[in-house]
Amino acid sequence: MNSLGGIRSWPANWRSTTASMTTTESVRKIPQVLTVAGSDSGAGAGIQADLKVCAARGVYCASVITAVTAQNTRGVQSVHLLPPEFVSEQLKSVLSDFDFDVVKTGMLPSTEIVEVLLQNLSDFPVRALVVDPVMVSTSGHVLAGSSILSIFRERLLPIADIITPNVKEASALLGGFRIETVADMRSAAKSLHEMGPRFVLVKGGDLPDSSDSVDVYFDGKEFHELRSPRIATRNTHGTGCTLASCIAAELAKGSSMLSAVKVAKRFVDNALDYSKDIAIGSGMQGPFDHFFGLKKDPQSSRCSIFNPDDLFLYAVTDSRMNKKWNRSIVDAVKAAIEGGATIIQLRFDHVCCNWSFNSFVSLSYGSPKDISVLLQGERSRNTGVSRRSKSMH
Repeated sequence: MNSLGGIRSWPANWRSTTASMTTTESVRKIPQVLTVAGSDSGAGAGIQADLKVCAARGVYCASVITAVTAQNTRGVQSVHLLPPEFVSEQLKSVLSDFDFDVVKTGMLPSTEIVEVLLQNLSDFPVRALVVDPVMVSTSGHVLAGSSILSIFRERLLPIADIITPNVKEASALLGGFRIETVADMRSAAKSLHEMGPRFVLVKGGDLPDSSDSVDVYFDGKEFHELRSPRIATRNTHGTGCTLASCIAAELAKGSSMLSAVKVAKRFVDNALDYSKDIAIGSGMQGPFDHFFGLKKDPQSSRCSIFNPDDLFLYAVTDSRMNKKWNRSIVDAVKAAIEGGATIIQLRFDHVCCNWSFNSFVSLSYGSPKDISVLLQGERSRNTGVSRRSKSMH
């Protein structure tokens, strides 16, 4: 057993060797996320929050710990950084074995730790990277020094699929740019996007004089203002970690970026609302319940919180309408899937048997989302001729 910080020699064929130990027959892959962040002894934020969020969203989550904190509902008392060599060994251990869909980063407290993360992501590429540039805790404790700002700007942000800074972190990344209005958030999002990430979400929970909780999402072309009513509660510890981890979980399940962000914001809002009057700890800022969706309290109105994720979108398209719009059936199906449809009905003048919808979906959408498809010939409707197939999106 190596001591803390020791480096083990990893064989070049480690992943292929271990993969051969299991058979692929009857194996069902589930979405997988890796979180690289600090540990919160109070379990409201950091690694602990990430694990709870992914579990609540039905996603497997592994972890690499970058720092250990002594903190509770009263604040952060101490922070201990793990040796970069040991962080690297953790990364090699899991990245060489698991097939992660998404890596989410939280507290990266030193340039050396960012360096080993970048090196391991180069050695073991993943499909998506969610960067939550944790620098200041919700309680105001500084968790990362200014020395890492340059490596964030120059090397980490350019490879990120999405970054999720709050207004303080966005300001720090932009050299002290003042963010006091939604218009400022838009300007900040645009400037951050120019640093390289594909998408930017600037969180406005700390925006002064705002009656709503507003986040600004920018995809390089369009802005989206995501608003929700502010919830009066002391239990807000870990909201940033929770939001970023939920985005990662939804991406791992195959959602588009904007859809993942919207689901994550609803998840945080519902968790805060459910937990607004619970009492955990004696400090001024408590954690909230990530597993609110599993609670069944018939005496509480909370159990009736509307969850849009429980709804299914049923899309119908037919050959005559597609011909009128000069649109192929492939384009119609693609638009339906990207719009969030989970059931698609395809209507033809004749039942089409020589076109493989399953092949189209598996080639174009290799992510794990169930799509039920009903193929129906309009002239055969009275005879009940239909074919139902199921594919993975």
